[in-house]
Amino acid sequence: MVDFADHQEVVTLFNEAQRVETDNRSRAADAHSFIDDPSGQWETNFTTDDKKPRYTFDLVTPIVEQIAGEMEQADFDIRIKPAGGEATKDDAQLIDGMIRNIENISGASDIFNAAGRSMVTSGIDGWRVEQRFVDHNSFDQDLVIAPLLDFANRVWFDPNARKQDKSDAKYCFVIQPIGKEEYKEKFPDGSEQSVSGNSGSICSTDSNADWGYKPDDIFIGQIYFKKEVKRDIHLLSDGRVVEDDEDFAQIKDDLALNGIVVEQTRSRPKIVVVSRLFDANDWLIGEEDTVFSWIPVIPVYGNYKINRNKTMYRGVVQKLMDPQRVMNYSLSREIEEGALAPRAKFWMTTKQVAGFEDTIQTLNTNADPVQLYNFDSDVPGIPGTTGGATVNPGLRTISLAMKDMISFSAGLFAANMGDNPGLQSGIAIERLQNKGDTGTVNYFQSQEIGICHTARIIVDALGRVYDTKRMSRILQEDGSFDMKMLNDMELDQETGELVKVNDLSKGKYDVTCSAGPSFQNRQQEAVQGIVEASSVNPEISLVGSDILMKNMTFPGSEQIGDRLRAQLFDQGMIPVDQMTDEEKEEMLEAQAAREAQGDQPTPDQMIGEAELIKAQNEQDKTQISVQEKSQNILLAQNRERREDAKFRESVRSGAATFAQTEQQNQFERIAATQKQQSVDQQALLDSVKTMAETLKLIQEAAQGPVVGPGFVQNVKEQSDLVTDAQDALERGGS
Repeated sequence: MVDFADHQEVVTLFNEAQRVETDNRSRAADAHSFIDDPSGQWETNFTTDDKKPRYTFDLVTPIVEQIAGEMEQADFDIRIKPAGGEATKDDAQLIDGMIRNIENISGASDIFNAAGRSMVTSGIDGWRVEQRFVDHNSFDQDLVIAPLLDFANRVWFDPNARKQDKSDAKYCFVIQPIGKEEYKEKFPDGSEQSVSGNSGSICSTDSNADWGYKPDDIFIGQIYFKKEVKRDIHLLSDGRVVEDDEDFAQIKDDLALNGIVVEQTRSRPKIVVVSRLFDANDWLIGEEDTVFSWIPVIPVYGNYKINRNKTMYRGVVQKLMDPQRVMNYSLSREIEEGALAPRAKFWMTTKQVAGFEDTIQTLNTNADPVQLYNFDSDVPGIPGTTGGATVNPGLRTISLAMKDMISFSAGLFAANMGDNPGLQSGIAIERLQNKGDTGTVNYFQSQEIGICHTARIIVDALGRVYDTKRMSRILQEDGSFDMKMLNDMELDQETGELVKVNDLSKGKYDVTCSAGPSFQNRQQEAVQGIVEASSVNPEISLVGSDILMKNMTFPGSEQIGDRLRAQLFDQGMIPVDQMTDEEKEEMLEAQAAREAQGDQPTPDQMIGEAELIKAQNEQDKTQISVQEKSQNILLAQNRERREDAKFRESVRSGAATFAQTEQQNQFERIAATQKQQSVDQQALLDSVKTMAETLKLIQEAAQGPVVGPGFVQNVKEQSDLVTDAQDALERGGS
């Protein structure tokens, strides 16, 4: 068991933490020197004494910039969710907004970006969370995220901690340089002796760097360590679990009056992080309790793993150092050989050059298409040349190989670096980018782990820092904000008791963090998504018009969005769970106003009531008039019914008389018809008789003198006609 009150034992812990990390920190320092030191990309055994050229063709820094730039363009979104106890969704959103505000006032985005860039370079960096007073005239404190510059040379964790976020560390050392005058002012009784590692200097891992601490700086140490504090917790009859502290002692009697008593009690250790400053000889201040339950120093590691029970990590630079140095050497040698190689020379006899000295001397500058020379029989043929710049072709091969090796070692390809030499298709480029992303995703994950643990530390400490009634700003993701009163007392309408609202000390919450596109990119995606969805269902553009406008970035879009939201609010189209606090308050005020108007009418209401009474009177008069008219109509209907009865009686008697008359008339018509038929039959009979007699006369005449055939035919036809007439008469009589 470590005795953190023993100064010498703490110094021993510090030396051991440094010793264990010597190799990791040495490589981290070399990586930073490789990027930042002007001569860092050349091995130290190459000196300038040999007068050889040493050029640097840096292909590593763009890779660091590419990975770090992608991280800086991403949003590491923190989300708080209720996990138990008295946690609520509303309080989770409140805490979410408070963390976002803490990040804003701390400039956390810049801190995270700088640490991420350093982690990509060397494999390690980080930051810490601090509690500070709001200002010099206030007793209120805030939580802030603070940078820890030169993290690799200033911070050492418990070597037995295994988690990547070091949440399981029992202690941590932070070393900081301080000017001698400032040291004397703050610690007049101090020894002015700097703490140091086994090698005598905390920055001895990079003694060849072109920078360093000022020689008069004094290095002092700060240790954070966890301490267990015994405490009692009580289970109350209403189900709550409270700690037996001063706050509970003040309300214990009031709870008893309301019938709330302690049902169970048990002891449970509480973890408190304690801080203390020291130098090489002694403590500089006493122990100071913090508001934290975890060590408030957060590391971020690149390519983190445990190998042979030892923590290992590295950045992207470490595996690129050798091919970059080889390429620098080969290209420098190639340039040197090309510069020192003799120029091409023409060889000729004096006879060949005689008379043409002027033009031959200007071979490198004249543009003459023909060069003349004298023929020399002793040396037939044209003058010859020798020499010229001959560079070892193997150097160029090495340089090209090292260039490819750098890309493959980094896991990045031309497409990731914005280069498309093969003019590939968009799909091919995307696949290459995705392939390259698999080599860089671990850096994003490391950043997520660090930011998530930061939020967890803040959530745990919020209730102890923001423990009084105070106004706090709640920052939304889009930059808008609300003001909330923390720890305010309100009357519970159901129980009639005062209850504390926006109490950050109650409930348990989970913290998650995920890397995604920046808010600006997500705004553009939201606009595109809403527009596309509206083309399928136009109703979306109506109910989401305010969201659409607020995701646009042109000047005035936010004001237009506010106006559209006000219209939707007036129309009752904003769900209650999506209303802002101001909208909820406005809705409650409107309801209260309506209720108040019901108890005590306003002048407008009195005028309205008078108009209503007048309308009622008019309605009553109309009703009476309608009743009178109804009675008159009823009487008229009775008279009509009596007249109708008489009419129907007369109709019935008239119908009988008419029927008898009609029957008599029908008999008379039948008799007349029969009489007429008899007359017609008699006339027909008379006609037949006449025709028969005529025929007889004709026949008698035919027996006399001879007559012609036409007369005979005529007589025959007349005879047939008479026969037909007799048959018809017989049928009619029958």
